Amino acid sequence: MKRLLCLLLVLYLALGASAMAEDASAVRLIDRIADPAAEPDFAFAPGAELLEIIFPQVLNADAMLLRCGGQAILVDCASAKQASRVTDMLGQLGVTHLDAIINTHPHYDHLQGLEIVASAVKTDALWVSFPADYNQHMRTALEAAQRLELPVVTYGDEDSYALGGATLTAWCKGDDSWNCNERSAVWKVTFGDASALLTADMLLKTEKRLLETIPPEELDVDILKYPHHGLNKLNDEFCAAVSPLYAVITNNGTKSSVAKQYLRTKHISFALTVPGFVSLATDGSTWLIERLTPGQIMDSSTYSDAPQEE
Repeated sequence: MKRLLCLLLVLYLALGASAMAEDASAVRLIDRIADPAAEPDFAFAPGAELLEIIFPQVLNADAMLLRCGGQAILVDCASAKQASRVTDMLGQLGVTHLDAIINTHPHYDHLQGLEIVASAVKTDALWVSFPADYNQHMRTALEAAQRLELPVVTYGDEDSYALGGATLTAWCKGDDSWNCNERSAVWKVTFGDASALLTADMLLKTEKRLLETIPPEELDVDILKYPHHGLNKLNDEFCAAVSPLYAVITNNGTKSSVAKQYLRTKHISFALTVPGFVSLATDGSTWLIERLTPGQIMDSSTYSDAPQEE
């Protein structure tokens, strides 16, 4: 009996130690959008390398800036109508050089702003995953790249790239017969223990294909860029596999209410990209989420953070 009790005690202590180790390695999230006073004394260690994902306040379009280790990449560059909001944000953040602009799929609200952005900020390359003649948006973008003498790089499924200490991996799982949104390239970003999934405009087919082809532990991330401007519900199985702590919806006005309602039912915190800039920064173990108003970056007289419906 004593031997059995000792064995049970050893098992209990082992399980407790395992749980403590798991808790110790869990990524922490500080959400100052929901609670501006959250952990007011928190600050990243001086000189720590950070991964930043920053969303400009665009409407009906996608763009997001990734910075790490002195490098910067823009994933999608909005529509021509919204591109000035992207360049405004880059200017206010002091970004004068982009290592690349990544296009997830050639729709106007993700690619049309290319010439405006690449003319305003020195850009090393345009990365694409669709054929050059896929549609008129792609052809127009490639013509703009040629005028700007901007090299075009083609990436494919499972290609990985370094951004400072972060790793970006592309998942291009769609079939040629699928529509453009369904074929969106999905990017996973990892930095230390922190991770994010940038899902462009993927739809249900894409979600199911990812479930079929990506190991569950690889789908599990902290941050989800909600797909397709929040117009659709997620597949429940996909949402459970990703199990995000936080989601960002690229605003599509009232139509984003579908995503908002869905995330609320799943008890997942979220932010929309209007107004201000949604900033997510991590040292690999803690995510600090804030809404940066222009006044926090530059003199507030240079910019209005009031949403402009168009």
